Amino acid sequence: MVIGLILPKRGLEGKISSSLARLDPLKRLDLSCNRLANVLPFELSKLKQLEYLDLSYNMLSGPISKSVSGLMSIQWLNISSNSFNGDLLELGWFPDVAVFNLSNNSFTGQVGSPICSYSKRFQLHLDNNLFSGSLPDSLYSMSSLEQLSISGSNLSGQLSKKLYKLSDLKSLIISGNHFSGRVPDVFGNLAQLELLSAHSNLFSGSLPSSLALCSKLRVLDLRNNSFSGPLDLNFTGMPNLFSLDLATNHFADSLPTSLSDCKELQVLSLAKNEFSSRIPENFADLRSLVFLSLSNNSFIDLSGALSVLQQCKKLSTLILKKNLYGEEIPRNVSGFESLTVLALGNCALKCQIPNWLQEARSFRFVMESLKWHLSTLSSSAGIPLYVKRNQSASGLEYNQLSSFPPSLYLSNNRLTGTIFPEIGLLKQLHVLDLSRNNIAGVIPISVSSMENLEVLDLSYNDLHGSIPQSFSKLTFLSKFSVAYEHLQGVIPTGRQFYSFSSLSFEGNPGLCGKIVSPCHVIDNMLKPAIPFGLNNKFGRSSILGITISIGVGVFLLLAIVLLRMSRMDVADPIDDLDEELSRSHRLSEALGSSKLVLFQSSHCKELTVTDLLKSTNNFNQANIIGCGGFGLVYKAYLPDGTKASVKRLSGDCGQMEREFRAEVEALARAQHKNLVSLQGYCKHDNDRLLIYTYMENGSLDYWLHESVDGGDVYSFGVVLLELLTGRRPVEVSKGKNCRDLVSWVFQMKSEKSEAEIIGSSIWDKDQAKQLLEMLEIACKCLDKDPRRRPLIDEVVSWLNSIGNEVVQQ
Repeated sequence: MVIGLILPKRGLEGKISSSLARLDPLKRLDLSCNRLANVLPFELSKLKQLEYLDLSYNMLSGPISKSVSGLMSIQWLNISSNSFNGDLLELGWFPDVAVFNLSNNSFTGQVGSPICSYSKRFQLHLDNNLFSGSLPDSLYSMSSLEQLSISGSNLSGQLSKKLYKLSDLKSLIISGNHFSGRVPDVFGNLAQLELLSAHSNLFSGSLPSSLALCSKLRVLDLRNNSFSGPLDLNFTGMPNLFSLDLATNHFADSLPTSLSDCKELQVLSLAKNEFSSRIPENFADLRSLVFLSLSNNSFIDLSGALSVLQQCKKLSTLILKKNLYGEEIPRNVSGFESLTVLALGNCALKCQIPNWLQEARSFRFVMESLKWHLSTLSSSAGIPLYVKRNQSASGLEYNQLSSFPPSLYLSNNRLTGTIFPEIGLLKQLHVLDLSRNNIAGVIPISVSSMENLEVLDLSYNDLHGSIPQSFSKLTFLSKFSVAYEHLQGVIPTGRQFYSFSSLSFEGNPGLCGKIVSPCHVIDNMLKPAIPFGLNNKFGRSSILGITISIGVGVFLLLAIVLLRMSRMDVADPIDDLDEELSRSHRLSEALGSSKLVLFQSSHCKELTVTDLLKSTNNFNQANIIGCGGFGLVYKAYLPDGTKASVKRLSGDCGQMEREFRAEVEALARAQHKNLVSLQGYCKHDNDRLLIYTYMENGSLDYWLHESVDGGDVYSFGVVLLELLTGRRPVEVSKGKNCRDLVSWVFQMKSEKSEAEIIGSSIWDKDQAKQLLEMLEIACKCLDKDPRRRPLIDEVVSWLNSIGNEVVQQ
């Protein structure tokens, strides 16, 4: 007699057989994490004794009401992460169910409560579906509900005061919807609540004071809403609070001193609000604090803030950017034994480069300036770090702080003095950005010993002298700029320097080399010679003509430089800061330089640039659904009710423009049922935006966000192909055709030409077997169906096996 069939993660394919219904005594059926497809057989409803059913993480589709409606003994039902659809109200009645998980599907209609459970402990998970309307009053009658999770499901309206009836509730997750109005002040009856996540909604007003009565609350995430007024919640009654995220709201005035009573607090994010005054002295009592972000407010007294926070011995991340305007960086800083990231950008700070930086060899300083953005996406699991380096850049995600590259960003301040030679001791540094300051002197040769540097930006300072020829030893350098200095001499040659564009050196007329003007031309320009015997032929009229010509030439040169600088959106730190604090004003002014083009086949004929910005909530990270080549992809809710995908390109100006043109030209011509269609494109300020048809595909959101392994594996597969082939992921040929590396590799494989895929620089016939095995691993990582891609642990194991074979040879 078979009472259990447990087959998760077995690589099962095909459809579920209706013959399973013959196993009458079956109590437990687990087919999760396979590749099963098609619809569920209706016969499953005959399994009257079935108590446990897990079909999650497959490719099943279609309606399910007739397949599960007869499961009267079911206690655990998990069909999440498939492509099931239909109306939730049609599912039926499950009196004994304790766990009901329909997340990451395509269910529609109103959220009713036909799941009338009499279980003493009930969990309901309905995240990431296509519901409409508000939460019904009947939902609040489920008094045994312990966990309610219904994020990202297109719900709206206000929360009912009947929420108080859910007295057993431990976890409430309603983030990523369109809920609005005030949060009802009924939390005094929710004494068991441990997690409340309502971020990325439209809630307004002040926080309900009864939240202070939730003594068991550990995670409170209300970021990306419109809460306002002073933060007058009494945190003394929340001793177990572990993570508090109130970023991107309109809280004002000073910080509550009662926060210091949260002795267990490790994550505190209050960025992008309207707080002012000093950081309270009793914040020194936050001895468990690991992550603190107060950026984009109006705090003052940097010296006092550092004096207080250096007593938080576990503090590893401190974000204070866009505060403390015009203050000086303290010359002596001590403490901060655990600090790995310090962000003080866009504060217009005054000082020479602090000497204590040279002692920070193990310090991962991030003193960024332009558009860095850090946020906690998951308050209960690590602290993901998102980095934006300029107005058009997309976020680079680091899921763990330990994987964040050692970086020193001091750009867009008012630093003076010289670059100290000891900076060369920071050998682990990957990024050094000292651009847009008032630094003088020469570029120290010691920088060339920073062999791990990937980005070196010294532009827009007052440096003179030459570029050290030893910079050619910086083999990992992928971005380099010394634009608009007073440099002279020969640009280093060879290796990566040939890959840099002339933009990296512009504004230095004394520089010469293959990338810019040949050196003999520069010499002639700097040392003009008048042939002997012609001096007596120059009269006043000739001199006057030459003077006028030179004057006109200088005027035109200045006009070109000013035009180019204006296009680069180079702003004074003060202006840049003011603009960022008044985002709506900046956006409205930018519309004057915007251009939106929609194709005839587009479904959104009346779309404007303003509509496009509003549809993504000004590129709010809550709308991120994926990461494409050269930029992030956002879900957009268009005015006519339809959805679109908007890709925001990033990278340096030249690379971004090339990618923009290539993708527009390639996708505008391409028409295929399996290729997402390009609806139009937009040039807005410094942004380049591509508008695509939105592909629902059920669990796309899951595979791009929730399943980190899936995204990482695909990215790793692309990188592995780059190493094996020596090609870029996307190349634009002379015929303006877009060559996609992944597509090309699979085409070559289909033609049995695998050996031709491997680049000539690494091909070795003695190791051909291992190279082709690596190619096969890369292709598995790039499977078009995310569910068939291997786990990252499997990939590592396979590569280790290949490595052992090479060693044995």
